[in-house]
Amino acid sequence: MERNYYKIPFNFKDFFDHKNLKRISLKESISQYISMVITTAYKEYKHDEEFGSEIWECDFDVLSNINNLKEKIKISLIEKISKFEKRLNNTKVVVILGETYIPDINQTRLKKQLIIKISGNLKKTNEPFSFEGRYFIAPLSYQEY
Repeated sequence: MERNYYKIPFNFKDFFDHKNLKRISLKESISQYISMVITTAYKEYKHDEEFGSEIWECDFDVLSNINNLKEKIKISLIEKISKFEKRLNNTKVVVILGETYIPDINQTRLKKQLIIKISGNLKKTNEPFSFEGRYFIAPLSYQEY
């Protein structure tokens, strides 16, 4: 049976107006879910306080060693994606922490950027899967492509 996957955020106006909702592929659905795990703080989701990632715990940690922060985030993501995203297996995570310049209206700012690359296989078909997310930290925000 083919499953329907919907784009988030869910458009409730279209739903209540009985319009067709934007559907997405299995890979896009997994990417959305991984992004939700990454950007959710622990205890934010009241039905499971373990849902989320370690990123929020490290967001303003400027005193820790960068390699320790990357490793802490990587271990957290491997654990949480394995626990919450059951449609993937053989999950691998790469975390890159660097800095990038962000053009602003009046100036250019230097921000810390977290690049998260996740790969694995779809359990259903054994097809390769890859995800790349770019997030700015201190404070956490993300960049869409």
